[in-house]
Amino acid sequence: MQRILVCQTGGWIGDMVLLTPALRALKQAYPQSHLTLLLRPRVVDLMKTNPYVDACIVDTKATGRFRSLAKVVNQIRKRAFHVALVLHPTSFRNALLPFLARVPMRIGTNVSGRGILLTASCADNTDVHEVHRYLRVLQLLGIDTAPPDLEFWHTDTDRQAIQQLLQSEGIFPHQRLMGVNLGTTWETKRWAVENLAKVIQHIARFDINAKIVLTGSPAEHELAEALNGSSTTINLVGKTTILQLGALLERFKVYLTCDSGPMHVAAAVGTPTVSLFGPTDPTRHCPYGTGHTVIEKPVSCRPCYKQMCHRQDALHLCMKEIGTAEVVRALEMKLHQKACVT
Repeated sequence: MQRILVCQTGGWIGDMVLLTPALRALKQAYPQSHLTLLLRPRVVDLMKTNPYVDACIVDTKATGRFRSLAKVVNQIRKRAFHVALVLHPTSFRNALLPFLARVPMRIGTNVSGRGILLTASCADNTDVHEVHRYLRVLQLLGIDTAPPDLEFWHTDTDRQAIQQLLQSEGIFPHQRLMGVNLGTTWETKRWAVENLAKVIQHIARFDINAKIVLTGSPAEHELAEALNGSSTTINLVGKTTILQLGALLERFKVYLTCDSGPMHVAAAVGTPTVSLFGPTDPTRHCPYGTGHTVIEKPVSCRPCYKQMCHRQDALHLCMKEIGTAEVVRALEMKLHQKACVT
């Protein structure tokens, strides 16, 4: 099996981090293979640096539904893949593309009616973490993996860039840092900025030697400005590449975040998190590995997986129910644990 196509057009950073154990397992099982990843434009630059990916096919969907479909089908057909693994959890299109391209072996989960397009399939299981949801598909190829680890593929060059950035903010190598991630792509996953402000104020009093670093995309600049009001807070929102973010996150003693791509990057680089969950299910999406604290509330409508809240009585109740005191306690415990061993 020399030419392998992996289809995962989820398009989010977190998806790619959680996909990597499956990509690694494929490369270990077929070390001489050429692995191509079908993905969306948002993550192509990141995955071009993934050590297990040899090439990428980008599904832009930018030229109209049928024209873009034909374009990708032609790209797949020209590369004469031996097998296609459909690792997108639900997408019908991800199975249709290799079917139309006549890839002889097409393997994935039988969801969304796509089983008829596959030569081998398994039932889906949404009661496991997404890492294992991907790996279950590989079992159809006889690949049985040991308990997987996440990884992130930033380099010493990225670490040096972060060191220079921190020094420019007056931060030096052994200074204690706590990270706060301000946002995420879904409005429903966000925690109120006034809550973040209260937590930052508490932590600044609890650990006067720690600096609090704000992270986020350029879209969170206004939030960062609202929170960047104390000498303990460093605003690095929008100032790093995604690989440099990995180098930054590994410097943190703990990272406060909602369910987001940076949360999964933090888990991949071994940084403990306090992670706040609302509309999504932590069984599937919690930071993978040990040392993390997940805070969620038993609101009846969750997990809903909605990007806009549909409640009429109390918008975003699942996130509003999370109180600052509980978050502060979780952060203090992790900062204290780290302080005891350093």
